[in-house]
Amino acid sequence: MAGIFERMAMIAKANVNELLDKFEDPEKIVDQAIIDATEEYARIKEEALSVLANEKLAKKKLDGLAAEITEWHTIAASALKAGNEEDARKALEKENEVKIKHESQNSAYESAKKASEKVREKLDEMEEEINAMKQKASEIKAKAVTAKAAKAADSVSRMGIDQGAFEAFSRMEEKVDEELAKAEAAESMALDKASEEAKDLREKYKAGAADVDKALSDLKKELGL
Repeated sequence: MAGIFERMAMIAKANVNELLDKFEDPEKIVDQAIIDATEEYARIKEEALSVLANEKLAKKKLDGLAAEITEWHTIAASALKAGNEEDARKALEKENEVKIKHESQNSAYESAKKASEKVREKLDEMEEEINAMKQKASEIKAKAVTAKAAKAADSVSRMGIDQGAFEAFSRMEEKVDEELAKAEAAESMALDKASEEAKDLREKYKAGAADVDKALSDLKKELGL
């Protein structure tokens, strides 16, 4: 049982970050500790019933003896008033006997009472620590999720990068750009050549048309037309 109480106190009072650092799976540790503590609490509570019952029984006997003392004292007083001193003496003797029993029973009751108080205190302490652990469990689980995500992100960021692959890709990109530039230059040269040929062709036929017009005009003059 001591081990359970130690774990309960450790978890209930520990810093969440310490638990995350100390245990590989703090959520599982805390959940199991809560289960163990709850079961131990139920067991102690069941055992406590007999202790609490013993306290009530001891108190009941003590109250009964106190009532008997009062009763014998009343009888002694009544006998003395009636002029029967002998009966009064006997009643007082009984009263003294019961007083001795009462003193002994009072000691038994005080012991039972202390035991009950100790059990109640322990049960209250366990209940408070179990509640504290449950509250801590929610906090731990929330932080554990964040911690795992951060750890995964850190792992990804630390993964090795293949620089050779990037260099090969860069070289390929440069080659493609170079080939594209060549193609664009060849296309531009072809367009320039075609444009020049078309220009020459237009100039040629344009000049021919002008000569025909001049010849036709001269012929009309010659004929007097």
